[in-house]
Amino acid sequence: MNDKHEHHHGHDHAHHHGIGAAFWLAAVFAIVELVGGIMSHSLALLADAGHMILDVAALGLAMWAGRVAKRPAHAGMSYGYGRAKVLAAQVNAWMLCLLAVWIVWEAISRLKNPPEVQGEMVLWIATIGLLVNLIMMKWMHGSHDLNTRAAYWHVVGDALGSVAAMIAGIVILTTGWVLIDPILSFVIAAILLWGGWRLIHETSLELMSASPEGMDIEHLKVAMKDVDGVVDMHHIHLWRLPSNQLAISAHIRLDEMGAWVGILPKLISVLKQYGIEHVTLQAEIDCYDS
Repeated sequence: MNDKHEHHHGHDHAHHHGIGAAFWLAAVFAIVELVGGIMSHSLALLADAGHMILDVAALGLAMWAGRVAKRPAHAGMSYGYGRAKVLAAQVNAWMLCLLAVWIVWEAISRLKNPPEVQGEMVLWIATIGLLVNLIMMKWMHGSHDLNTRAAYWHVVGDALGSVAAMIAGIVILTTGWVLIDPILSFVIAAILLWGGWRLIHETSLELMSASPEGMDIEHLKVAMKDVDGVVDMHHIHLWRLPSNQLAISAHIRLDEMGAWVGILPKLISVLKQYGIEHVTLQAEIDCYDS
């Protein structure tokens, strides 16, 4: 168990440094893309630059939330500050959606009045942007932490945006069709909206202490009732703690209260098979009326 904990802690430590390195790399290249987008009149490149700027904000927020989450628990915050990372992830999700709305607005305007776009500059900057994003993705890949994953998907979306900008540059250079630029911007916006909505949905469920995805409470109840001496159960609550551990609380009805000492370890063993480590169970005799 200790080896597993140290292994997990080592990965978190590595991802924390990965976010820090990605933050500075994104900050530098965001300026490059912004200047390049303005000079080339490319909305796809400006959209990608806007997303890169958003990446910088997202990575900075993720770093801040990671530090806050490490604060020790106290009487007023008995669960600690782990939810700060979920809040940061949700803010990042809303930022993705707002950026998508801005891109759509600008794309519609450019469809009506398409400017002259310098395809060669777009292609070069977008290619470098893709390489930068792939480096950042490598640094951040593999984390199961919601906060890091939210920042990671910002970078994934930006990498896709770079691909779209590259395609726009190639099409403009070979055909001169400048409308490809705002059209691909709609694709980028759709990707951002999809990713943002998924994160909003996931973080909202966690903030509301919903049952973790993939956990079937009815199946869990059947497994618990298979333990000898358990008659029934009620008031079952299953949620994910800020520490990312699964937690459960329930009232367990028994034939005989005296058998609880032997039943409890068996129930805990069953729950551990489902990955539930934080267990609070209250025993009741069968005649109890809820």
